[in-house]
Amino acid sequence: MSTLLFIRDVARNPVRMGAIAPSGRQLARAIVAAAQVAPGDVVIELGGGSGSFTRELVARHPENPLTVFELSADLAAGLRREFPSVRVVAAPVEDFPKVAPSLGISRVDRIISGLPWALWGEARQAAVLDALTPYLAPTARLVTFHYLHSRSLGRVSITQRLLRERFARVTHSAPVWANMPPAYLNIAESPRGCGPLTPR
Repeated sequence: MSTLLFIRDVARNPVRMGAIAPSGRQLARAIVAAAQVAPGDVVIELGGGSGSFTRELVARHPENPLTVFELSADLAAGLRREFPSVRVVAAPVEDFPKVAPSLGISRVDRIISGLPWALWGEARQAAVLDALTPYLAPTARLVTFHYLHSRSLGRVSITQRLLRERFARVTHSAPVWANMPPAYLNIAESPRGCGPLTPR
């Protein structure tokens, strides 16, 4: 995936993109490792962007079904070209309940998110989480990140509160200093509300 596509989309809509550069390899490795994907887990990626996390997921877990949501049509097309085995949905994550049946998804085990939570108000953040919660398996895990400098933004505390309301355990990692800018992970486990599951 060309970084130029990502930079172009940032220039067009910096608020929607929420980053000035693609996530680095060290952050991708950290976030995929923290997800602890097991064989058979259904994995959803939110905000595929330039494909940093997608690339790491496909490399580490090529047998796991992966669906990536990416709102930018150009970036979504780039992801489809680079990762033909991955289902890429060019739609907002809030549309997940509408598209899940056509994707054959009734259970989600792991969510990896590159969404710009710190740029969104509480209503948007809650809408995204609430669209996904009914599909989460009891052992589901959601891993996202915030840039270190964004801790001063009130919306980061909103994200953490919303996660704690929906998950029994929420923890944070040490900073990934090698990323530019440095970032830390939010890891949410044991969802408080789970939908019906299908057999593995």
